[in-house]
Amino acid sequence: MPANDGGGTFARQPIHAMLATKVIATGVTHLTDARYFAAWEVQLLAFPLGPGGVDWTTLNAMREWITGPEIAVELSSGADAGAVLEGMVEHGLTSVVIPNSAPAAAQKTFLDGDRKVYAHLPVAGYHSTEDVREALEELTEATGIILDFEDGGITWQDLAEGSPFTLDDLRELLKAYPIYLQIALADTDPKGIVTDFSSRGFAVRGSSEEKVGYKSFDDIDPLFEGLEIFE
Repeated sequence: MPANDGGGTFARQPIHAMLATKVIATGVTHLTDARYFAAWEVQLLAFPLGPGGVDWTTLNAMREWITGPEIAVELSSGADAGAVLEGMVEHGLTSVVIPNSAPAAAQKTFLDGDRKVYAHLPVAGYHSTEDVREALEELTEATGIILDFEDGGITWQDLAEGSPFTLDDLRELLKAYPIYLQIALADTDPKGIVTDFSSRGFAVRGSSEEKVGYKSFDDIDPLFEGLEIFE
């Protein structure tokens, strides 16, 4: 049954259900997303700081409404890594999501500050396996890497058809790096991917509300429902 306590529209969330693998949620800017993802017991909730995101006051206010997932900040393009690290220390946060485009010094700032770094690496249609592997090699100290095919409009079916590379190529990458897949699956069973591939898990991204306190999650409900397991 849908769970809706007045804070927005939520997907069916069965009691005593678990997920077959870990899920990271990034781009969370409002409580409707935060509560939806927390209800599904995602591993990590990442809030982007700065323009287009939230400030520390808003982030801390939303933290009071959710329990379960680890809370992380997401480094916006051009943000001052040192200032963000200071805020993380002040507010007791240990994990950060950084874009692959961030300077190497930004990653070093957080690692030197004893923070866990999750990197976001978008994949475009013109990228080869070697292109992706080369980028991954720059992120060997990351706790996890979000390999984002959605950013380039690449679906699981595209990979099955060999574009921009094959599922066997992806399998090799997943064996070698701590990758969370962000990709549209259509009718592909996510549990099958968990079983057949060595992915660390999946990643999803929040989006804007249709109106304050209301949002449809029809686009990502199938992933969570497909990952449900029952004890």
